[in-house]
Amino acid sequence: MTVCFPTDVQLASHYVKQAIPLMIKHGIAPNPCNFTLWFVYVTNRDQELKKALDQIIQEKKEFSGEDCRNLFKKYVMKEEIDLQAGLQDSLTSVLHELKGSLEKTKIGANNFQHSMEESLECISGNLSSASIQNIIKLLIQTTQSIKSVTNDFQGQLINAENEVTKLRKLLHEEERRTYIDPLTQIGNRRAFDKHLTELFQNKKRNVSLVLIDLDHFKKLNDTYGHLIGDKVLQGIGQILQTTCPDNALVARYGGEEFVMLMEDSQEAACRIAESIRASLHKLTLKKKSTGEIVSNITASFGIAQKVDGEYPDQLIERADNALYTAKTNGRDRICQSACKTYQNSG
Repeated sequence: MTVCFPTDVQLASHYVKQAIPLMIKHGIAPNPCNFTLWFVYVTNRDQELKKALDQIIQEKKEFSGEDCRNLFKKYVMKEEIDLQAGLQDSLTSVLHELKGSLEKTKIGANNFQHSMEESLECISGNLSSASIQNIIKLLIQTTQSIKSVTNDFQGQLINAENEVTKLRKLLHEEERRTYIDPLTQIGNRRAFDKHLTELFQNKKRNVSLVLIDLDHFKKLNDTYGHLIGDKVLQGIGQILQTTCPDNALVARYGGEEFVMLMEDSQEAACRIAESIRASLHKLTLKKKSTGEIVSNITASFGIAQKVDGEYPDQLIERADNALYTAKTNGRDRICQSACKTYQNSG
């Protein structure tokens, strides 16, 4: 995964104060790799990493140095290492070709200079017509040679430019894959974590979070199949894209849970959530194999607005509690979190 570390001192300190006691509790050596691993764990950025560490904790296994190294490579560094290795190979190839072309151009230029010097020496003496013709022929041949080498070098530059363009496109696509959910084509959990961290680091005041959970999604999957389930997920992804304002981030939080993160008031977030809820009511799908119509799709919403002194995980917790209230009170409804006051300990 791509690690996005908070630069805000209070936010970073909040996570450090969670990570270090856990490392001490489980006897983890305090080296940079282990600290990064547990720092990411307490931020809840990577659910697969959290699941792997939680499993070891629940099984009451001891964490060996090798276990930590393997987890670090698998969940923290693998994608970046693979990408950087591929880019390094490609850039090395481009530079190697350019180096060869430069050497050829240099040799051609030296030969041209040598021919010019010889011709000047000949011209300084008494020349016959035949000698002048020979000098002209030599200059023409040398000029054609340097022109050929220069053309080759120009071709290499064009190829290098094309290769660099491909690499730039590769980087763009890799970044897109990093932050886009492949099924719904909206942001993924990683995109949400990154944007939320940035909003807190920039000390944005009006930040509202909406957690959205599809109601009875497991039953829908069991009844109609996972293909229809995927279509429903894609449908809500499209609704989020068309309903939410341009400055809001929408993402698939995990499974059948989605998020909307916007720089606006809780009241504004509620209005948009109601539009999403109404649009879901209109969503209908048809199962081709049986002709069955799938409708009555609903979702529950939990909304919270950032308050002073609050950390990202506390905002998420309040929105999650509001979502739980919506679920327990009958589903297909929107619940807001009551504002709380936090006092940071530094």
